[in-house]
Amino acid sequence: MPESPGVLTEDEAVELFAYLLTSARTQLDEPPDYASMRLLTAAESLRDRIAGRVSPEVAAMLEATVAPSSFAQEHVNDFEAYARSLDELCAILARNLVARAELEGQADD
Repeated sequence: MPESPGVLTEDEAVELFAYLLTSARTQLDEPPDYASMRLLTAAESLRDRIAGRVSPEVAAMLEATVAPSSFAQEHVNDFEAYARSLDELCAILARNLVARAELEGQADD
């Protein structure tokens, strides 16, 4: 399998690493539900940074997460709506990963 090109610069990777690491530390002092919000923010940041550097299929998947992700961020105080948004985001990801695996399986045949 050919090596994939990097989608993050070194500075972007360090920034994402620092965000995740410092988020882990702040979770010791913040309410438990903040962890989910921080992970969603990190996922959005990663999505926004790589959107222009990925295949058209992955770009379409990333684009499909913009609206539900924004909805989730707007409804963090409504647990049910927030949970539904995260479920929708996971379903979008799952459908795309299954389709990607199927395409890779066909390429191997």
